[in-house]
Amino acid sequence: MGGFVAVYNYLGFHLEAPPFLLPASLVSLLFLAYLSGTATSRMAGGLSVRFGRLPVLLAAVPVILAGLGVTLAGSIPLVVLGLVIFTGGFFAAHSVASGWTPVLASAGRAQASGLYNFAYYAGSSLLGWLGGLFFGQFGWPGVAGFTGTLAVVAGLLAVVGLRGAPGSAPPARRTA
Repeated sequence: MGGFVAVYNYLGFHLEAPPFLLPASLVSLLFLAYLSGTATSRMAGGLSVRFGRLPVLLAAVPVILAGLGVTLAGSIPLVVLGLVIFTGGFFAAHSVASGWTPVLASAGRAQASGLYNFAYYAGSSLLGWLGGLFFGQFGWPGVAGFTGTLAVVAGLLAVVGLRGAPGSAPPARRTA
């Protein structure tokens, strides 16, 4: 979430600067890319039932990275497309992770969800701010690299920490 916030915090500044020089009124429309998350969240839920949560969560990481890569283009339509792809990948991962948290808790499922949300928003505040330091030092490529690194680290932590966890694999098929 911290990388997601950094992308949405600083992409507008990138697009308001040369070579794009977009007015703030147009840059504010970038938030319409959130709509891609409505589709991918639902899709991720269905795919999780079919393939298991961990494969779907991990599949979202390259989508996030691809979207970030496309935002590095020098073309406004490509930057917007990259943002839509990035946002879709993020919400796919988030929907799997947030739905999986209470399943993983052996006790205190509501508290586990609460702790997930606390970490989610605390991370968004801290890492979203930290992304600004990358923007200030390295411009938009710095934010994209920072966010991509966060996505890779999250994927690696998921592989290490969630392999074999309940719901990580698809349910066994019944044979008649």
